[in-house]
Amino acid sequence: MYVLALTEAEKFYHALSNYKQTLEELTIVFEEYRDPQSKSLTVIPHLLPFTQLQSLQLTIGNHKSCIYLDNNLLLEAMSAWPHIHTLIIEDYSIRPSVTFYGLFTALRQCPHLESLCLSIDTVNIDIDPDAEPIQHTSLYALHLETSESYIGNAKVLARIIFNWLPYVKGTMIDDDCDPWEEVNAHLVSLRTAALHATGAVPNI
Repeated sequence: MYVLALTEAEKFYHALSNYKQTLEELTIVFEEYRDPQSKSLTVIPHLLPFTQLQSLQLTIGNHKSCIYLDNNLLLEAMSAWPHIHTLIIEDYSIRPSVTFYGLFTALRQCPHLESLCLSIDTVNIDIDPDAEPIQHTSLYALHLETSESYIGNAKVLARIIFNWLPYVKGTMIDDDCDPWEEVNAHLVSLRTAALHATGAVPNI
């Protein structure tokens, strides 16, 4: 699906509303999007009534907009989509508003989620990486994005992912200079140490 302007987007949402109880998969690519009033697309609230969604991908094809998403809206969305297994939100958020606390709070509402991509605040860590985690055991494909090349403390981020998302072996990276590469290296070390502690043979 391609939505080119705000007026067309509203028409698209209206037409889509006929499938609130049946739609399971949806991909929207916002290309050549222009809204003089805002650089943030408020697309997600329009999709909350689609309670049967299992796969959702929202992508912005230019660098001038972002999809509005914060902790409260993420929690509302995950609560509205209990069957979701794939959620991909690709944008160019200048300052991601979703935090790790908000992410893990929302994940409790979607036990079937297997693949996730979104922008997250990696500088202002709002959970204790060593606290007793509430693990999410179905998620295994993770792609976290940040607007800055500096992602904060890579060791802390690795511990958070390792403790809370036990089946995520690493975050997907876009290129060799991806700042998440350092996080993945620490994840390898943590998994290796855990395997040695249990006497298992590492299989990385």
